[in-house]
Amino acid sequence: MNDVVHMGADGLLVSVLAPLLLLTLRALGIEPPALPAVVVAPGFVLLHAAATLVPAMAGIGPVVLLVGGVLFWGPVLGRRALSPPGRTVLLFATMPALDLPGVWLVARGDGPGGIAMIVAMLPMGLAALALTVRWARAEEAAAVAAQEVAPATVTGGGTGRAHP
Repeated sequence: MNDVVHMGADGLLVSVLAPLLLLTLRALGIEPPALPAVVVAPGFVLLHAAATLVPAMAGIGPVVLLVGGVLFWGPVLGRRALSPPGRTVLLFATMPALDLPGVWLVARGDGPGGIAMIVAMLPMGLAALALTVRWARAEEAAAVAAQEVAPATVTGGGTGRAHP
């Protein structure tokens, strides 16, 4: 298979197919194992690099990436997902590390393949951005609701001293 197509497919497998598979499994009532983010993030970064760069994994690489990707997306989209800030931090922290195999391919001389992988991982960045915006909107709505429940006291008109 052409390196550009292969690397692009690997990137889309992780950034699009794995989260869609996780959501589909959850909709069917099947909950994949939930691993802690502190375990799954570095584990998946290493697994992704190995599946991408180790020639011996060429035959099983896509399956490994799909299974690992489903586990990776668990803390973001799973039943026991992280808090909104945790989801955002997890995605923004791991995205550069997941791009490193693509950078390595470019440095090794396979520029089109490496760039294809990096571009195919862009949906992960879009997911991180969407989660960040949703988190910010929820925080803003909570702040507005709290302000409506307990309006701020009116200050001023006093003597300017802290204590009467």
